Amino acid sequence: MSRRGFALPSVVFAVAIMSIIVVAALSASSDERRASRAVRESTLAGYAAEAGLRQTFGAWPSVPVKALNPGDSLNLGWQNLNNTSQYRAVIHRLDKGGLQEYNVVVQGRRTGLNGGIGTIVGVVGGVPLLTYGVFAQTQITTSGNAFFDGYDSEEAPYNAATPDSTATLWSNGAISLTNTTVLGTVTSAGAIAGGGNVVSGGSTALAPAVPPMDINTCPGGGFTAAASVPNGAGIAYNAGTGVLTVAGGGTITLTGANYYFSRVVLSGNSTLIVNPPAGGHVDVVISDLLNISGGTVTNLASTPTALGFSSCGSPAVPSTWALSGGAASAFSVYAPNHPVTLSGGGEVYGAVVSSTFTISGGSKLHYDAALARQASKKLVVQRTTWAQLGGN
Repeated sequence: MSRRGFALPSVVFAVAIMSIIVVAALSASSDERRASRAVRESTLAGYAAEAGLRQTFGAWPSVPVKALNPGDSLNLGWQNLNNTSQYRAVIHRLDKGGLQEYNVVVQGRRTGLNGGIGTIVGVVGGVPLLTYGVFAQTQITTSGNAFFDGYDSEEAPYNAATPDSTATLWSNGAISLTNTTVLGTVTSAGAIAGGGNVVSGGSTALAPAVPPMDINTCPGGGFTAAASVPNGAGIAYNAGTGVLTVAGGGTITLTGANYYFSRVVLSGNSTLIVNPPAGGHVDVVISDLLNISGGTVTNLASTPTALGFSSCGSPAVPSTWALSGGAASAFSVYAPNHPVTLSGGGEVYGAVVSSTFTISGGSKLHYDAALARQASKKLVVQRTTWAQLGGN
C-alpha cells in the first residue's frame, strides 16, 4: 500500500480538526466578550437607575406629587446622563388617602447596541406629626383637675364611658403635673414634678429627647383675600395685615380648604364655624397669634382630622396661643414655636404641638389617634426599603 495515499487524508483530517478547534475557540471568545459586555452594560444600567433614584430624591417634584390621588402614578419621563445612559422615574402613590406612601421605581438603560436595563425601587413616606396628645419642646404644666384621654374618630365617635388610654404627653424639657388624670403615658426628657395625679400608663422622666418639630414656612402670595372671608356683624378682616377678629357674639363661617392669617382672635362669646368639604380638611395657617379663649370653634365635621390650626415663620417674640373648648371643638394645633394654653373648663378633641403647654381650670383634651394617620407636610426617604430588581 502507498504511504502517500494514506498521509494526504490524515493531513486533511488534521487540518479540518484544527479548523473546528480554532472556530470553536473564536466563537467562545466572542461569546465571552458579548457576555462580559452584557454584564458591563447591565451594571452600568443599574448605576444609571441608582443615579436616577438619587436625582429624583434630590429634586423631589413636590407640586405634581402632592396632586396625586391614592392609586395614581407620575411618570417623569426619560432623562439623559453623561455616559450614554438614561433613566426614567415613575412615582406611585400607595396609601389609601391618609399618611402618604410613595413607591419610586427608577429604570436605567444604556443606549448602545448591547444596552442593558436595570431597575431600582425606593420608598418615600410621610412623617406623622401628631402622634402625641400633647407635645411640648420645653415644658408641660397641668393643674386644676385637668384631664387627658383618647379615642379614634375613624373607628367611633368619642365616648366618655369607654375612652382609650392613648393620651400620650411628651416634653423635651420638664413636666409639672398637679391634680391631673392622664389615661395614657407621661414622658419627659427632664424632671416630672407635682402630686395628686392618676397616670394609667406610667410616667418616665429623664428620657432621651426626640427631635424637635419642624417650623413651617409661611405660604407665599400674601394673606387670604378679603373675598374669601365672610362679612357680618362683629367680623373684621384686613387682607393687608391678615388680622381676623370676631367679637360681640358674632359668627363667622369658613367653607374653604386653606386660609392664611396673621392673627385670629375670638372675643365676646363669638363663634368660628368651619364647614369642611366632605372627606376633606381645612388648614388655617397663622403667622402670629391664635386667641380663641373668648369664643368657641365649631367644626361641623366633628372630627379633628378635618380641621387644623398651624403656625408658620419665626417671630422674634412668639405670641401665646390661647384655646378654649366646647362640645364641637374638634381640631389639631401645630405650633412648635408658640406657647399654648387651654383653660376655661372646656373640652378639645384633637392634639397639640407647642413650645410650652399649660392646661388649667378643669379643661379636658381628648386625643384622636386618627391624627397620626393623616397626610403630612413632611416626607422622608425610607432607606431600609431600597431594593434593586434583576435587569437584562
